Amino acid sequence: MIQPLLKYPDPRIRLISGNVRFFNETLKDIIADMTDTMEANGLDALSAIQIGIQYNVIVLKEEGEYTPYINARFLKEQGKAAAVERSTYYDFTAEVERYTSLTVIYEDETGAMHSRDVEGALARTFQHQLDYAFGSTFVDRVPKAVRQQIDAYLDQGLVKESRMPGQTSGSCPTVFVRDYIKKAYRLVMLGVLLSFIAPFMAEAATIQTIAVADMAALGLIFVLIIAYFFYAEYEAKKYKQCTSCQTGNIIGTAGIALGQLALLAVGVFAWVLP
Repeated sequence: MIQPLLKYPDPRIRLISGNVRFFNETLKDIIADMTDTMEANGLDALSAIQIGIQYNVIVLKEEGEYTPYINARFLKEQGKAAAVERSTYYDFTAEVERYTSLTVIYEDETGAMHSRDVEGALARTFQHQLDYAFGSTFVDRVPKAVRQQIDAYLDQGLVKESRMPGQTSGSCPTVFVRDYIKKAYRLVMLGVLLSFIAPFMAEAATIQTIAVADMAALGLIFVLIIAYFFYAEYEAKKYKQCTSCQTGNIIGTAGIALGQLALLAVGVFAWVLP
């Protein structure tokens, strides 16, 4: 059955969608309604909340087929690029920067778990729709100055939030505190990496001093990675609607950082230490 699309300024677009727990006829009816609505409106993608259903269900049209992605998340992302996006909710376009490739995990209508890699336009569409599922819109992805212009342009301003009992809300920050922690440990990693040229240029006493500094730096990097992980988990609870706040992303980033730290440690002990 064709359902009406949520349009500005309906505040329900800011509701955070819950995960599907029961893979039954009700779910099949939701997917059928979403497909009918997409066909009627000429859409290639739709999130359930766009027709007022508060479940994490996304349907994408791929090669003429309508594929449901249920309880979707992405675990890994690469690259970034900006492109113009249009929303069925807000009647305007805006340039948005997003990841260019993703590793996605999701369930199908039977509850079976799947994973796949998506790239390019499909990756962008997936992120756009997942924003809706987490109570966000593409407007939250544009620079602050542009968002302020949009807010002034709209008759009733941007729709900020729509809280349900027990939910926290708020737009996704353009920069998270954890990003500063990540930048800090990466800069320290770079410093340690640069020290690898010391054996070619410095005397033994200087190399000894550099090695001691590297050991201290390795400890600092470890502390910063742990701090990143726990603070990122705090932000994930605070900003549940943000796709970048997913636990899988946080664990993956911390895991990669620990792997890089291990390689640096091997390099320091095998190369820098006299």
